[in-house]
Amino acid sequence: MFRSVAFRSVRLPRIAAVVVALCAAVVLLLSGCTNSQRDSSGTSPASAAQDGQEDAAVTVFAAASLKNVGDELAAAFVADGHPGARITWNYAGSSKLVQQIGQGAEADLFISADEENMAEARKLDEFRDADPVVVATNRLVLATAPGNPGSLTSLDDLKTDRELRIALCADGVPCGTLAHRYLDSAGVTLESPTEEANVSDVSTKVSAGDVDAGFIYSTDAQALQKNLRPDQGKVETFDIPGIEDNRYPAALTAGGAQNRTAQEFLDWLKTDRARSILAGYGFGAA
Repeated sequence: MFRSVAFRSVRLPRIAAVVVALCAAVVLLLSGCTNSQRDSSGTSPASAAQDGQEDAAVTVFAAASLKNVGDELAAAFVADGHPGARITWNYAGSSKLVQQIGQGAEADLFISADEENMAEARKLDEFRDADPVVVATNRLVLATAPGNPGSLTSLDDLKTDRELRIALCADGVPCGTLAHRYLDSAGVTLESPTEEANVSDVSTKVSAGDVDAGFIYSTDAQALQKNLRPDQGKVETFDIPGIEDNRYPAALTAGGAQNRTAQEFLDWLKTDRARSILAGYGFGAA
């Protein structure tokens, strides 16, 4: 009798331990199911943050003439209700940008300095469903190096002074297409001009005094003058007759159309705030 009771007193605590372990397992299982249901609902803060981070990065392929204003546009967009947005710029001549995208470079948004290169871009699969919108305008001018070392007084000097050193963009780049169009119509043949890949390169030549003058946009001439010291003199500009202002169309790529922040940035570029910033750098309204 005593042995039988002793046997049971040993087994009962073991059974109780097993029951407790099973109960704990059931509680953990139920908790896991609840968490799984919450995760699948899409309301998890971590999940939402990850989605937001994926959409926050925007890569913009932009004409080189937008380089001076790009950072300010991006900062204003972030401050204007898009605190997580990250705008990355790739600047080059518009024709070069079209080539890069055609070769597989990833972009969300393309801003061309003319409508001709946007038309070329729309032949690519990346822009098959694109709907370009003009966000700014610009004007080609002939700008002298600081202090006007070539003593230019008018565009007629290009015909008479064969020693003038002139820089212009390569043909096919918007600033080059316009410059060549004017020179052809005016019957001007430049003596050994220097041709550059984009307007920023021409502006650099003009600023450094490597040439007497260059065909650049009015926005670039304004930026050059702003960055000069008083003792460096003035950048003189001459309007080009018969040349219409450039229109800057912007369009989302196929990938950009799936990027919420890229869509919002394009919409924002049409706002009064964006136009005001662009106007401060000399760009005209669309």
